[in-house]
Amino acid sequence: MQNFVYHSPTKIIFGKDQIQQLDRLLKENNVSKMLLVYGRQSIKNNGIYDAVIETAKRNDIVLYEESGVAPNPDITSVRSGVATVKKHNIDFILAAGGGSVIDCSKAIALGALLDEDPWEIYLNKVTATDALPVGVIITLAATGTETNGNSIISNREAGQKRAAKYQISKPKFAIIDPSYTLTVNRHHTVAGSIDTIMHVLEQYFAATKHTETTDYMMMGLINAVIEHTNDILKGNDSYDARANISWASTIALNWILGVDKQGDWATHRLSYAVTNMYGTTHAYALTALFSSWAKVALNDAPDVMKPKLKLLGQKVFDVEEPNAVLQAIDNLFESWGANTRLKAFDETISEDDVAKMVDHTVALGSVGHVIEVNADKAKEIFLESLNETMTT
Repeated sequence: MQNFVYHSPTKIIFGKDQIQQLDRLLKENNVSKMLLVYGRQSIKNNGIYDAVIETAKRNDIVLYEESGVAPNPDITSVRSGVATVKKHNIDFILAAGGGSVIDCSKAIALGALLDEDPWEIYLNKVTATDALPVGVIITLAATGTETNGNSIISNREAGQKRAAKYQISKPKFAIIDPSYTLTVNRHHTVAGSIDTIMHVLEQYFAATKHTETTDYMMMGLINAVIEHTNDILKGNDSYDARANISWASTIALNWILGVDKQGDWATHRLSYAVTNMYGTTHAYALTALFSSWAKVALNDAPDVMKPKLKLLGQKVFDVEEPNAVLQAIDNLFESWGANTRLKAFDETISEDDVAKMVDHTVALGSVGHVIEVNADKAKEIFLESLNETMTT
């Protein structure tokens, strides 16, 4: 186990009707001018929008809006929000929605205090040293972004998708009311559960030894997500099922599970290229690549992968042989309607397409800690997912 310092400053307000705490939370943060960031109609349908408007009025908060944030948020929304913040001297950002809205809000918060274009942050050309405070009302259990400093932004014009990680962009508070997730459709419910499991697996597969405490915590979290997702898909939907998934989603990426080890995260970087090229929902891009990454890693780093796969198999899937565990993971995702091969997105993926995905993956350098995923290794993983033999 490695040394660590763990600090989670985000105040979590969890449960039914907790939006009633918004008055107090905004007062605690001395909010006078606020930018409300959201997507399209969902927060107007579930009552969040009206609640925020009324809260702002009661507290004499001047409210501005940045709406229409799309899935895989684009830098254009970030730039628009930054311009609004600077024009009106806004001092607080409230994100109401899912992970895309929250990530966009974090990017606005970082960019608002820079002279440079905020996209420069995501190209690692500029380092942000401060950020506006952000609060969150989350409506989807998936990304865990409500309590961490990560954000992922796309630049559709440039054909790029990039991530940034800043402690200064961690939200000040997160209202997590699982009731809001009861109306989430099957596609996005499954995507959220997959995202949660993949966040755990990216941290679980690590070369760091003697991390049994968090490893066992991870196994319990994965089992809970599987159990309650299966309940929902069988028609046994309930607040309690959604609450367990919501809490698992938060825990999966507030870094409590990853502080004692060096996680991998190669599958996420690989998936950005797929989402960017084919418009695939993030979670479904992950399922198309994870077992392919794991097979390559099992071959290259068996001393790391074999014991990790064995424990995962024992505690979650009731199998032990490494390839059987990987097959069990694929079977789980496929039973939920996800694809575990790239060809599902496009039957005509060419060598040029693979080359573009490789270039996108390694544009900021190699990735991964179990194995180093450089250009050659990225190509091997993409081709494995296409069920093809690597060509030299």
